[in-house]
Amino acid sequence: SSLNTQIGNMQASGSTNQAIGVAHGWQMLTPGNPYGTPSVPPNTSRYIILLSDGLNTQDRWYGNGYSENTSDDAKIDDRMNKACSAAKADGVIVYSLYVNINGSDGNSTPLQNCATDSSKYFVLTSASQISTAFATIAQQITNVRVSK
Repeated sequence: SSLNTQIGNMQASGSTNQAIGVAHGWQMLTPGNPYGTPSVPPNTSRYIILLSDGLNTQDRWYGNGYSENTSDDAKIDDRMNKACSAAKADGVIVYSLYVNINGSDGNSTPLQNCATDSSKYFVLTSASQISTAFATIAQQITNVRVSK
């Protein structure tokens, strides 16, 4: 409950660059440079779990870093879509969690589109839902059946 309280007290601020998070996550799962990731055994699943407040406000070139509904939104979201599409095309399974604690921000289309499929996209409106979502994800991942 202490963790839930701390999460509930968090306030989104500053810029959010979701594309860079996806890109670094993908590279951490990709053998070789830049992170020196070792090769994984054949038929090993790789996962990214992207947790964000949904406000994709900046990338390397565009955005003011603190607000949506700017003329740069399409450019920022396009870069994120490209990063997500590249990771998924490389076989990475992407889960995305949209933390919308105040419940007033609507849907996060970039996060929804980033998820591998609709069962891997979560909209969370309370701190307690975060641990539940991670438990659901863990269950889905561990339910993967290994067979010859």
